[in-house]
Amino acid sequence: MPPRPRPEVPTSSPKHKDPIAQPKMADVDVLMPSQGESSSGGISRKQHLMSTFEAYRSELDTDNERRERLIILSRSITQLSKKLIFHLHRNATSPSPQQKEKCLREGRAKEREIWVNFGKIKDELKTIGEGREEALQGYWRWNRQVSPGLEEYIEALSFLYYLENKSLVPLDVVQKTLSSEDGEPLVIVTPEDYILGMSDLTGELMRYATNALSTGDHNTPLEVCEFVRTVKAHFDGIPPHMLYKLSKKQEETTRSLEKIEKVCYALRLRLIEFADKPEVLAMMAKRALEDAAEREEKGREE
Repeated sequence: MPPRPRPEVPTSSPKHKDPIAQPKMADVDVLMPSQGESSSGGISRKQHLMSTFEAYRSELDTDNERRERLIILSRSITQLSKKLIFHLHRNATSPSPQQKEKCLREGRAKEREIWVNFGKIKDELKTIGEGREEALQGYWRWNRQVSPGLEEYIEALSFLYYLENKSLVPLDVVQKTLSSEDGEPLVIVTPEDYILGMSDLTGELMRYATNALSTGDHNTPLEVCEFVRTVKAHFDGIPPHMLYKLSKKQEETTRSLEKIEKVCYALRLRLIEFADKPEVLAMMAKRALEDAAEREEKGREE
């Protein structure tokens, strides 16, 4: 039986194209009309991708520049806050009431200089959008860049407030201080920022107490010791999982409290022995401070 003839396979020709054939790369980059436009007003896929990535690059560059400006402002606030703290330490333990009053007035003036930088942060966040909601969302987005300077400012402000009122500055007072003249907040002070700033205050109070003792002031260390003990007791009640940064700061608070308690303990004993000899008390206080500093240095080396 003769074999059946094989059917002829038609060859491709310009008139008969395979409907399943894949287009070539050159065929993709053709003018494609966008929705609602005629074919003459369309753009190529390559042009569309280039314009899209140009927009992405522009947005990323804008965000990076804004981040750098906010970091610079936050560092400036940190530096000015440290200068305010150093200024208060230099003059707050002066035996002259007039000198103390002058120190607090100058401290308030320096605090207003820091306030100006928070105004610049607000102006920077205004560039994100026209409305207040856009600026508020932008603040939460850039909060990580602003919070270091804010915590340092709260520490300096709380130290100044303590020297003026012998008490802890409330959260609403901190927020009012960081508001414009019409009452609009420059930045939002969260409870987390407030607590972390207050925790840093205990270290400054320890230095303030030891400096006061070296000048012959016996009441200030006892008052500071009781105040720091109260603050630590309240902060110990905050669970670590709610504010994980606080646990490290509480370790420093515990060390500061131990130093103050040792100095106050030695002061109590010396007051009983040498109450009528202030020069001996001053010498004993100096020796107690030197011993505390030496023990701290040994602990760091170990």
